[in-house]
Amino acid sequence: MMKKTFLFILALAITAPVWAQHAVVKGTFKKVISNGVNMPVIYFFKGGAGQSVVLSEIPLTKNEYGFKIELSGNDLNTMRYIGFDDELYPLYMHAGEELEIDAANGQAVYSGKLSPENNVFAQWYSMLAPLRYFGYSREGAMQADGRYQVTLDSLLKPSADFIQKIKTGNKDFDVFTKNLLSYGFKYDAMAPFLMAYEPSKRSDYPTYVTNLFNTEKFTDANLWTLPGGFNYIQALAFAKYIIYQSKMGLANEMIIPEIGNENIRAEFIIKVAERGGFTDINKFNEKNAQYMVTADQKKRMAEIVKRQRLKVPGSDWSDFAYPDMKGKSHHLSDYLGKVVLVDVWATWCKPCIAEQPALKKLVEDFKGKDVVVMSVSIDTEKDKWEKMVEENQLSGLQLYSNNAGPLLKDYEIIAVPRFILFDKKGKVVQFDAMRPSDPKLKALIEAQLEKKENI
Repeated sequence: MMKKTFLFILALAITAPVWAQHAVVKGTFKKVISNGVNMPVIYFFKGGAGQSVVLSEIPLTKNEYGFKIELSGNDLNTMRYIGFDDELYPLYMHAGEELEIDAANGQAVYSGKLSPENNVFAQWYSMLAPLRYFGYSREGAMQADGRYQVTLDSLLKPSADFIQKIKTGNKDFDVFTKNLLSYGFKYDAMAPFLMAYEPSKRSDYPTYVTNLFNTEKFTDANLWTLPGGFNYIQALAFAKYIIYQSKMGLANEMIIPEIGNENIRAEFIIKVAERGGFTDINKFNEKNAQYMVTADQKKRMAEIVKRQRLKVPGSDWSDFAYPDMKGKSHHLSDYLGKVVLVDVWATWCKPCIAEQPALKKLVEDFKGKDVVVMSVSIDTEKDKWEKMVEENQLSGLQLYSNNAGPLLKDYEIIAVPRFILFDKKGKVVQFDAMRPSDPKLKALIEAQLEKKENI
């Protein structure tokens, strides 16, 4: 008995220091994407220059949408975020701390034995819950008339007072969080417009929001230290130009001349170019290259423009090579002289799986013709990819990328499914081609086969 007791105490002595080096974040996250379907994953982020940077993907349990992660090392005693790029919840974890976050439709409840830092966020999201209701769900946006402006006005002074009084004893945290919440409030004030809310007349717009439209010139360098910097500028541009002024076009392009901080303006332009927020890459570059300030910005902009041109119909393809299940490498250029459909997919992507029957039929329909289908998986677990290819008897060339390589980098593929069609001469036909379940894709391939061109 004494031996068992000794071993138990020894086990506790060993595990306690290990546990003290970790922190736990758990909870639930409900975010409906379409037709009542909840997102199957959320993301763990760190802050970047004006944007959030994904550190890891966190799967949600099927029915409860629950999650649990352990943090250690560089993820402790610093700002981190959980959720999505357009719905981030901040956290600041200490070793040994356990935090629960339950989020749904813009509402978030922080619970557990909260540190002073996380208690700030708990109080903040509790206070802003009535306002965020209108900006993070379709249901809320539909009920905004007559309620949104009153709610916003009622929170102006309490929110400003709350931010001013933040004092946790962590000086760096306090300074950063005051900026984070200040801009967060401005973003939440405009969020209903991002959900397509539009007051019937201009006089119904909140004075706070119209003042933002008239006075915000983005001169504060602190904005670009926040993970939502880019989203804030983008949100204001959309609300101001598309909703309030009813202009046609791309709001991101319209706002650029109004950005007063030259570094933020250059970085914003680079982000817009990276994300494809333009109508014509050449015209966009001609108009905005002048705003690049540093040699590094000029270099990055030139590289982005080069990659974006790869996506323009008629552009030469960028060659890549990936192995099949036997390890044989297949180059895109091996199939010059054939029409090539590149299918970028993953085993965990439900829309990708839904397209497999139609893709099989497409391969069968063009059997014996100058058409090649290259299916490139972005899975990082090779055994799962191999199992699905074998069990589902997937047709076409099945290749494995391990979520890396020139196809993903050069064409900046960050979401699947993606279908890219090339003609016999190695030129882009469509970078974002329709899916196999759409009959138009088959017709497009047939049209390319019928072309009489010299290779």
